[in-house]
Amino acid sequence: MELICWTPVVFNRRGFPRDEEGRPFLPRNLFTEALTSAVIFYYVKKDKEIENKVKKYLLSSDIKFEEVSDKVKEIVLSKYPVLDQLDIPEKTYLPEKDIQEKYIEVFDLKRWEDIKGFKTEIFKGIIPLEIKSPHLEKLKAAAHSYAEALAKIEHSFLKDHPLASIFYEPLINDLKKWEIPLRIGMWTEVSFKGDLLFFWRIKKVRERLLKELKVDIRPRYVLYLPQEKQTTGWAEIKIK
Repeated sequence: MELICWTPVVFNRRGFPRDEEGRPFLPRNLFTEALTSAVIFYYVKKDKEIENKVKKYLLSSDIKFEEVSDKVKEIVLSKYPVLDQLDIPEKTYLPEKDIQEKYIEVFDLKRWEDIKGFKTEIFKGIIPLEIKSPHLEKLKAAAHSYAEALAKIEHSFLKDHPLASIFYEPLINDLKKWEIPLRIGMWTEVSFKGDLLFFWRIKKVRERLLKELKVDIRPRYVLYLPQEKQTTGWAEIKIK
């Protein structure tokens, strides 16, 4: 297997983690978080019982901001334990020669402007990656459902902005051909990333979260590289 980072990957504002010898790497949790978001979206969309359970929780009177992600994850994975026996290396190393420092815009998709950019390390390229799971086909289906929905939502914000046709329209077509598409690393500054993405279309839930938790669950703010005209974190796990 290999990981193809089709657009630049960002870990955080400080750059990539490094081991005791100073070698940069992507940690296991970067992949597990991306797959978890995909699985949550897919099974909430696929299973009406799960959708209703999560909806009931999100509309409950005792909802707590710091517990939302874990609770939603628990509801989904207790019925669909597709992340069980998922084997991912603790560290996936990056070639130092392919790491660059770039200016990253925090791009407001709604207002079409950079609101608070920063400089950090990026990686773009292909590296070996071994992921093992007895549920690989289910993860693949979840990954496609989530990545394609995410790309379409971001595209819908842009409307007549040049980025819609230059980047997102080709991306939406390409995603269909990728084996396991993922959105990895730091790609937004929304607290829940895409974990609650399914519920952006349900007005009652959307308004409750905006009012009580002060968070818009749509990916309004994405990381964008102006020189490359690409948003960050679009990657593919390719099975050789």
